[in-house]
Amino acid sequence: MFPGDLYSSRRMHLYDSFIFNLYLERFYYFLDRDVQIINLFSVKPISTHPLNRIQSFQEEEAIQKLKEFLELGEEYKILILPDQFSAYYLLFFSTLDLNDEVITPAPIPYFLKQYAHSLSVKLIPIETSSINDYELPLRGNIEDLITARTKLFYYSEPNFSGGITYSEESMERILFLCRNYHLYIGVDETLSHLIREPENFVQMRNISLENERLIRINSLLKDFSMDDVTVMMFHTALPQRIELIARDLFPVSPYQLASLVYFLDNARDILADRINEMNQKRSIIQNFIDNREDISSFYFQGIGSVFIKLPISQAESFVEWLLCDYNRDKKTVFVAPSVHFHSDDYEDEGEILIDYRYLNPEMLEEGLEILQDALDQYLGLKKED
Repeated sequence: MFPGDLYSSRRMHLYDSFIFNLYLERFYYFLDRDVQIINLFSVKPISTHPLNRIQSFQEEEAIQKLKEFLELGEEYKILILPDQFSAYYLLFFSTLDLNDEVITPAPIPYFLKQYAHSLSVKLIPIETSSINDYELPLRGNIEDLITARTKLFYYSEPNFSGGITYSEESMERILFLCRNYHLYIGVDETLSHLIREPENFVQMRNISLENERLIRINSLLKDFSMDDVTVMMFHTALPQRIELIARDLFPVSPYQLASLVYFLDNARDILADRINEMNQKRSIIQNFIDNREDISSFYFQGIGSVFIKLPISQAESFVEWLLCDYNRDKKTVFVAPSVHFHSDDYEDEGEILIDYRYLNPEMLEEGLEILQDALDQYLGLKKED
């Protein structure tokens, strides 16, 4: 009998690397080309903003400030966790058993498959399309995907992939389905500050009042490159054992508490600066789109990432060409093909996702200039230099 892999478990092979790293592994030989890559799907902070002075705070004090900032009532509990993964670990570990299912709208956030596979739960995508502005399908189409093993409906506000938001009607549909089938609702609100005209946007917490099965996640500091400390909010009716697991496995550091309190005390100015920065970068993206008649984009209320339809048949082939064959002055770019955010049956139609949250404006502008030159060469509109 063949003993299998003597050095790793079968679970280890379920791990899916983040998208950029996946391409680095797949096309490792291009490293010999000595070409700089500008990553237009940069989903991790390039720089951080550490505090120069650390003031000691008790966790209870930070929780009280959080409740005021997030306008949480006494019926909700707050856990402060060291990072995003620990929050998702608790979400999946406390609501799902092995091989249970999470139903979630596509485009799927870039990290979700990795987290689900690491905890041996299954993602069931609800397919959506740019043709219909990624709107959720009718209730019957979603119900067809629900099985006895479906325990959680998850999405983010706005979506990490493309900044997609859902109408109040769609969220009421989600709420009805979850109540009807006794599903938990997991909502990630990390990017909720990156919503244009927030006064006109209705979030799940606004219509799902007193919902004992609503669990909210927010990595408050991540988008500001300050820290990965993450907040998890859940109803007091849920088992208190969640708190015990969090204390045992995921203690938060004094530095993270200090960073969190600093953010809460200065949130207005930090948020205003961030919105101005993001609007500047969105203008750079818009100029790139306006300068080409052969591409189209899909903008939503969320700012931070954007889907762009290129005049090519397959984004995968284009990205391979960018990494392995193309360069301009020893530089190239990476963009994420949209197939990575959908089910395996999704057809590659030349659509890419650019995430510009952590790119400085100069790097973004240079990257888009290189992308434009690359497109012209790929389409035969310009001869190679």
